[in-house]
Amino acid sequence: MKKAFLRYALEFLIIVFGVSFSFYLEKQNAKNYKEELKNESLKKLKENISDEIDGFLFDVRVHSMASKYGNIIYYRGRELFENDKDSLGFYLSYVASAATIFVDNDEEYSALTNSGLIELIENRALVKTLQKKYSDHTWYKENGDIFIKMFLMQGPLSKYLSSKNRKRHRGVVGYATAYKEDVPFLNDEDINYISQKSLAHRFYSNILSNAIQVDSLILKEIDKEITKP
Repeated sequence: MKKAFLRYALEFLIIVFGVSFSFYLEKQNAKNYKEELKNESLKKLKENISDEIDGFLFDVRVHSMASKYGNIIYYRGRELFENDKDSLGFYLSYVASAATIFVDNDEEYSALTNSGLIELIENRALVKTLQKKYSDHTWYKENGDIFIKMFLMQGPLSKYLSSKNRKRHRGVVGYATAYKEDVPFLNDEDINYISQKSLAHRFYSNILSNAIQVDSLILKEIDKEITKP
């Protein structure tokens, strides 16, 4: 009886261990599977952010140039009007038409959030940074849309620009045109408009430059999360 009891007890323990081990393996496999899904989603998110940085770099160049050209007109406009109207027309048409469109590519982040995989990210600072980044996108778009509206409304600068011999401005939606021969130099109100627009372009350029820094940091933190032991 004693031997039979020990044998049955041993068999029972083996069965319990086997079942427990099976549950453990199943749980680990499920965890590993979710971890793989999370990493794959982060890799796709990394690709999106890398593309976004390229777009931001382009936008920064456009708005930085618009700010620079606006300052040239503000400080040297009269000199250009008297000696180099071609350059004045080029700068003025660029400032008048400089605008970029912010495209909010948050599909992969939304998938990461909606699936609950974001909860598997161990670096909680990364999670907070991602949350702030994508909440800031609305602000980026609202600021960028201001310049689109300015362009569509033409603004007060169009009356100084000729419609002849137009050439596409590189990187902006408008055309490089000449300064009209039959109009006087810009009035004080329009000079002030150019000054304010130049400041707005510089402000937006700085916003996007900061976004590039944040995105670059996020890419590094994603790499750490994906490659962690």
